[in-house]
Formats: sequence, C-alpha cells, structure tokens
Amino acid sequence: MNEERIVIAVDLGSTRFRCVVAEPKREGGALTLGYASRPAAGVKRGSLRDLPRAAAVLADLVDEATQMADVDPGRLVVSVGGDAVRSFESHGALGLDARGTRIGEGHVEAIRERVQAVDVPFDRVILHCLPIEYAVDDERGLDTPVGHVGARLELDAHLVTVTQAALGAVEEAVGLAGCQVEDQIYDVWAASRVLVDAPQRERGCLLVDIGGEYTQYALFRHGHLCRSGSVPAGGNHVTRDLAYGLQTSEAEAEALKRRFGSARKYGAGSRPPVASDDAPTAEVQAKIAAICEARQAEILELVAHALQWGITRPSLPGGIVLYGGGSRLAGTEELAEQIFDVQALRCHYVGDDRGTEPESWATAVGLAELALEHDVPSPLAAVAAGGGHDGIWGSLQRWFDRLV
Repeated sequence: MNEERIVIAVDLGSTRFRCVVAEPKREGGALTLGYASRPAAGVKRGSLRDLPRAAAVLADLVDEATQMADVDPGRLVVSVGGDAVRSFESHGALGLDARGTRIGEGHVEAIRERVQAVDVPFDRVILHCLPIEYAVDDERGLDTPVGHVGARLELDAHLVTVTQAALGAVEEAVGLAGCQVEDQIYDVWAASRVLVDAPQRERGCLLVDIGGEYTQYALFRHGHLCRSGSVPAGGNHVTRDLAYGLQTSEAEAEALKRRFGSARKYGAGSRPPVASDDAPTAEVQAKIAAICEARQAEILELVAHALQWGITRPSLPGGIVLYGGGSRLAGTEELAEQIFDVQALRCHYVGDDRGTEPESWATAVGLAELALEHDVPSPLAAVAAGGGHDGIWGSLQRWFDRLV
C-alpha cells in the first residue's frame, strides 16, 4: 500500500452520501480499499443547508470507510455540482516570437492563465479549466502544443465555475466532521471518468446523470468535455408528482415508482401491467406510467433545451449515456432516443445496486481516480499497522473496478 497516495473521496449526492478510500493501481485507475454509503442529511433541494446534520452523517460515513480500509480519516476529495455550478467556453491567444518559438510547459501555463482571465460574478470562482483544443498558428485540434514551433498559441477551454457559498458550505461541513477538504471536483466530470470510455469521448457522446434533485449533463467531442450543466429536476420530482397524482405519501410513491413505474405509457419500452395480489389495478398502473412519462420527458427536454438541441445538434456517434437513480425508470432509454433522436443506453458501474438500496458509485470512484491522476496528496491518511487487503478486499476490488 502506498501510504502517501491514499485518497478519501466523498460524493455528496442529493439523496445519498458515499465515500470511497482508494490507492492507485499499477495499470492506472483506483484500487478501492474501503467504502460506505448513507442517506443524505442536511440537504434541501440538492444543496447543503443544515451543516451540523450533514457533518454528523459525514463523520460516520468516513469513519466506516476508513475503518474498512484500515487508514485514519484525513483530507477529503469532495464532489460539487448541481445548481451551484455554471460552465462556459473560453478562448485565449498568446503571441510568441514572430520567427517562431518552440513551445514548452511555461507557454502552456501562460495560455491557461490567459484563458482564465475572464470576468466571473463576484460570488463565483473557477473550479476547473479543462482544455478542449490547442492551436499553433494555423494547426488546430492539438491535444498538447508542447514541442511545436510557432508564432501564436491559442487555447479553447471549458471553464467550470462554482459559487463560493457552495464551496464554503462543504468545507464547513467537512470541518465539523473532523476532517479537511483537500480538493473539490465537479461531480459529473468525475462520473464520466468511469462511465464514458476514451473511444466514446473521441467519437462524441452525451452523459446524462439523472439524480435526485438535479439532472446533470456532459457533452464530449473529440475526446474532450466541451459542454456541461444541470437542470433543476430529477428522480425526486417524479416521486413527488406520483405522490400528488395518487394522493399518497412520498415514501409510498417512491415504492410504487420503483416497482411499477415506466417512462412510457405504451409502445417500445413500456412496462406491461403487473398482475399480483399486492399490485395496483391496471388502471392505476397506467396512471403511474402516465405521470412518470410526463415528468421524465420534461427532465430530458430540459436537458435538450439547455443544449439548444434543435439549433446546434452535434453528431454523437457515441450516443447518449444515461446514469443516476432517475435513469433506472423503465423505458427511459427509449424516451431519450425519441427526444434526442440519438441511440441511448443506460450505464452503471459494477458496484451499483448490489445492496438493499439502489446505489450509484461512479461519482465517488471517479473522484478518487481524478485525484490520484492529478496527484492530490493525502498526508493525513496514515495507514495502521498490520492491515491486509486480500480476501474481502480482492472481492471489493473486482466489485468496484470493472465496468459492466
């Protein structure tokens, strides 16, 4: 075990908190050493509000995961997303010697700084600067300009901004839990790390993560993230609509949605009525499907509207990748294909849905992989003596580190 490269990654989802403790694998990626999951607490409409409640759950979560991994709680890499995040594309140009200059890492750093020298609202900060493409003189589409010779260097980048209030709330909650924040990473970018492979990114694809309170999206072209954002609707909104339409509690509506829900009332992808002693009548099941289809269609149409799909529809040979708890609703793939006119597939990480509750581990594992890739240190995660990672750890590794 590499003691100085252990990462404790925490996904602060709107419905569940998840923690993964990981170290790097020789072949790349993250080797999972411990994990834990809890229902979210202190969260309202996808944002941290009651920090003491969130901190109590967070402390318990991190304690369980680190005990499983046999390490001490330390500095955390934490997700950030939802309505707190805004993204946009920025362009920068840097004039070099007219006779041509061999471009080095210093020039790359300078152009990245120039791209980030943009006005953002006073209450926001730039979280990530993700390169889309470099250009040297007339040669465009470069993944890296290092080693090229030219008189002008340009960069198109995807800038991810987040409110300072959201960052501060996370840091405060983590501090109350007895830990510190090492870094905060955009959650849909982290999830894409393990859900969308390199060939899909290169061909072009759209990741749609339907969470509890928000649905987030990430558009990839030529291997790079070029558009991302969120819409304020998710699986919990489907549940609330069902509760209102059926005049029942949200807990009962959630149970009905999971068992009988369908994003299609009829036709391809629709779920036939379930005949059993405890099943609702066929008429009630049809009403459930009608409510689910209307809200699920609205969620996907909001994503299409945010992407201006009818105006700037990109070519997506890699298709649409659906993820998150809200995507588990039967018929969502067919509904997405109808709305976007692109092939859609629901994806899941190998560790998802193996327990008694539906789980979505991709964001937590993606956080760990990105942190390890960018050498985020974890100096406080000291390994206790005598900890072994065979047996259950080998099973956990196989459980977490394969895509199905």
